[in-house]
Amino acid sequence: MIQVLNRACKILEFVAEKPEEPKGLSVIARYVGLNQGTCANIVKSLCEQNFIEQVGRKKGYILGPCVYFLARNGPYRKDIVAAAEPLLTRLASEVQETVLIATLHQGKRSILLQVNGNRVLNIKKDFLLQEDVYNTATGRLLIAFLSLAELKNFIRSKGLPDKKIWPEVDTEKGFFAHLSSIKKKGMVIHRPQQDVVTIAYPIVQDSLVVAALGLYLPSYRFKGTYREFILEKMKETSEKISESITRRT
Repeated sequence: MIQVLNRACKILEFVAEKPEEPKGLSVIARYVGLNQGTCANIVKSLCEQNFIEQVGRKKGYILGPCVYFLARNGPYRKDIVAAAEPLLTRLASEVQETVLIATLHQGKRSILLQVNGNRVLNIKKDFLLQEDVYNTATGRLLIAFLSLAELKNFIRSKGLPDKKIWPEVDTEKGFFAHLSSIKKKGMVIHRPQQDVVTIAYPIVQDSLVVAALGLYLPSYRFKGTYREFILEKMKETSEKISESITRRT
């Protein structure tokens, strides 16, 4: 029964990645790693419970009404979203760059809300889980603040990062040392590509890091007094969000 539930959840996550694009049964089966017959039985049950629905014969599946009904009360961690929204909007206005709040859930990174450089707010009510934990500043920071037991479980599940993504890490000992350095600095500056810089600061609730404030921008802009301005404003904003969500508890 637990295995079936895990497979059903994986199917839902896959269909939810791009909810506007119907996923065919063969594509779903291949993603989950099942034969089509077994996959069809699970998909049929999900359809019967209205978690997914078929858009037309042989046209694939999309999220069903039950998923949206369950999400009717707003985004995941709406306490963080409510506290962060005005402060994130102000930060985006001040630095004129895209800023976001991310959290770690079940070993995957999720963006709770994002304000683009043009000040457009995007609250992630669908709570899509993303795999890019090792190759983002927010992902690295959130991993660094896991407890030892959580970190060991994470490594057991995900393995060590690929050297192409995190070349400074080649052993588990080196990985732990690098994460310790991140905790000591209290922030991350990461270049996932040569022309892009990503930055992250922790958001703390009752002494625990529950989310990360992130920002990304072209490398050529991240220099001089503007660099220092961005880091100062991010640190200030992360502290204010932390204070706000702690007061709400």
